[in-house]
Amino acid sequence: MAGRFLFNSVAAVLKMLNTRKRELSGAGPCLDLPGAPEIDTLLARMPRLMWVAAHPDDESFAGALLARASLYHHCPLHFLVLTRGEGGECCLPGQEGEDLPTQRSRELLEVARLYNATLEHHSFWNAPLPVDSFPPRHEIGRRWIEQADPTRIIATAIRSFRPDILLTLAPEVGGTGHPEHQLVARFATAAIRLAALPDADLAPPDAGAPQPPHRVSRCYYLVNRYWFMRRFGGGYDPRPWTQAFDVRLPCIGTMTCAEVMAEHTRPHRSQDNDMAAMRRVAALIHHIYLHETDPFGPQPEPLEPAAHGGMG
Repeated sequence: MAGRFLFNSVAAVLKMLNTRKRELSGAGPCLDLPGAPEIDTLLARMPRLMWVAAHPDDESFAGALLARASLYHHCPLHFLVLTRGEGGECCLPGQEGEDLPTQRSRELLEVARLYNATLEHHSFWNAPLPVDSFPPRHEIGRRWIEQADPTRIIATAIRSFRPDILLTLAPEVGGTGHPEHQLVARFATAAIRLAALPDADLAPPDAGAPQPPHRVSRCYYLVNRYWFMRRFGGGYDPRPWTQAFDVRLPCIGTMTCAEVMAEHTRPHRSQDNDMAAMRRVAALIHHIYLHETDPFGPQPEPLEPAAHGGMG
């Protein structure tokens, strides 16, 4: 109780301090990309949007933007999530006989329906808590590859859904420092390149005619550029922002995008501690910061060695 009271008190102070002007100033300079449209202008054209993530509740990081895309602009939306989150905590029990990965899978399915999104959910290994026991990123990556090839799986989904935009967390820090956030960004970026190769046969032997190559038009990383996260030691992504999406734009009825995102965290009952924190954050921020990247240019490799595990 004392910890929750302290968090609420800090959040209340930050809500007062984090004015729109201060937030933008604290995010650092925008990297200007000549000719790049504003993200909401782009969404108004109804592009196909694909969200790629590690964990069943990671869509909350992008929820305001996903809500604006799907529920306001009616963009086709697809979620691809690689793990079932069995390594996380369980705040509230699920239905009788449900283990945690089954519960979290059911919760994610409910959330995907709220966003009008189709869902592809896999069962890659999820590093168990506590955080300081996490293996280094490249060791998790090798373990995933022993199960299946994440690059191939994501590339196959790209060819099937044919997104115009792929959205994920960032490959260096991943918003929080979680190594699996970083890994998914790296595998997703590699998958964009693989999906575009004319000679890459991604169909399994019994799948019939393979899907034709597809080139994703734009790839965005969500970047944590909040001054208060840098000040208090949270994950802070080094890439500059190229777009700032206003989370207080309208979405459904009188609700803003941030308010819709907050409501759509509630089915994640097993993760109520984290989701309660996300709802408080949604009330104090003004923007989601994006870094538009060229996935066909130089990018960090999935198995690039990392010095340590944990969230550092």
